[in-house]
Amino acid sequence: MMMKSFTIKSLLGAAFLAIAITACDKEYNFKDGYDEPPKVDTAGLSRLDTNMLIIDSSGFPDAKKFPGLVPVVEPRLMEQAVTLDFYYKVPTDQIRISVVPGNWLSTGFYAAPGELVKVVVPDNVDGASIQIGAHTDNVSAKYPLLRAGVIYTRKLLVPGVNYIRNIYGGNIYILPSKPSDKKVTFTFSNVCKSPDFVLGETSDSEWKELLRRSNVPVFEMRSKRVVFTFYRKVMLSLLDKFNAEEVMKLWDEAIEKDYNEWYGLSDEPADIIDQAPTTQHRFVLDIQISLGSGHSGYPCMAYLDWHDTFIDTALIRDGASWGAFHEFGHNFQMGSIWSWGGADGLGETSNNLFVFKIANRYGRKPRRIYQEDFVQPALDWAAQAVGSRRFSEVKDVFQRLVPFVQLFQRYGYGMMTYIASEGRREPRPFLINEAKKNFFFVKASEYAQTNLKPFFDHWGIVVSPSAVDEVSHLPLLDEELWTNDIR
Repeated sequence: MMMKSFTIKSLLGAAFLAIAITACDKEYNFKDGYDEPPKVDTAGLSRLDTNMLIIDSSGFPDAKKFPGLVPVVEPRLMEQAVTLDFYYKVPTDQIRISVVPGNWLSTGFYAAPGELVKVVVPDNVDGASIQIGAHTDNVSAKYPLLRAGVIYTRKLLVPGVNYIRNIYGGNIYILPSKPSDKKVTFTFSNVCKSPDFVLGETSDSEWKELLRRSNVPVFEMRSKRVVFTFYRKVMLSLLDKFNAEEVMKLWDEAIEKDYNEWYGLSDEPADIIDQAPTTQHRFVLDIQISLGSGHSGYPCMAYLDWHDTFIDTALIRDGASWGAFHEFGHNFQMGSIWSWGGADGLGETSNNLFVFKIANRYGRKPRRIYQEDFVQPALDWAAQAVGSRRFSEVKDVFQRLVPFVQLFQRYGYGMMTYIASEGRREPRPFLINEAKKNFFFVKASEYAQTNLKPFFDHWGIVVSPSAVDEVSHLPLLDEELWTNDIR
């Protein structure tokens, strides 16, 4: 019986197996019960997006408005190698400025609208990204729209062959996931050469000729400290007004001396807490931006009519490139330490102090203090008898500059270096504005070796009794510093 039972079970098993095998041979239009995953095809032609001959023209109408099309006469380059240095220093969180510059690495290449770019990444590189387009503001909520809302593209890269396209085109960047001590060579195909000026690599005359011959609509001017993204059509009309080498040297000096050094930051500090950013600050000019006529961030953004403010050397030396200095100044504000907010806040004031520092280095004063009538009303207000008046009554953000410039002119611009350096050494940020005022008062008094309470009283900047106690050992201010004309 057992033998017969075993035989029956064996026969049944064989039968089921035969049925299963037969079922697998049925010609269904899917395998193993699952549909095939969709294939990526941004050109919409039902194939993998690896054919560099296919152009996705869906963005042409918008790209023609901005940033611009790239005509076929502009050469598309193949197998172009570029080596990028992944070594940069990241400041500690103690730097406590508003915006630390990011890590876009310029390749010097431009992607034409809708055209597929091939990138070969070395085997030992993980986590890097590629970005096409410098104009990263989302202007979708603006009306009327002068360009498409979002016109940049970013994608994670993997070792080996990668493909990316942007239907609007744009400058090409590599973004490392983190700094490293290696230089990495990427190979690009189907790209255009961007007519960039690079300080130390390009002469003024060579670059201007390159720009005139190019059909690439957007280009960069790059130096050690800054990168400006400009519009070719606008710049062509300005080429006779400036020398690119001189301009970029001035900007490098401004960032080094009037931002980094003024804040006590350096590339090779004795204390890591004073590490300056070693990546470049960026400013991008656009046909439409998300906020104001210009705004801070990484990158800072402004409209196309700002080109002059970056290239006029007289404006730079006079502290008259106000808009550019203003936005970079926002990035350097120490809002968690001393640049207080509230009704008497310094949000649109402390960022403008850099303008005075730059002009002072050239032995000048900003033109704006003569062109606009804000100094005298501020002096008149401060000269009144001390009472219940408060700094919040000084409504004009430029008038609020006056007491700070008075301190710098009297005790030296090194006062800010001391205050910023001490601020980085505070164990934690300040959450309330009163604490920020106290900190500034104490550190300014320490630097001046003078109890500045009368000065703060006349300006209506209230500090706490505990802060006054901290500087009680210092001699009390015995001059009417608040009456000093900063002009």
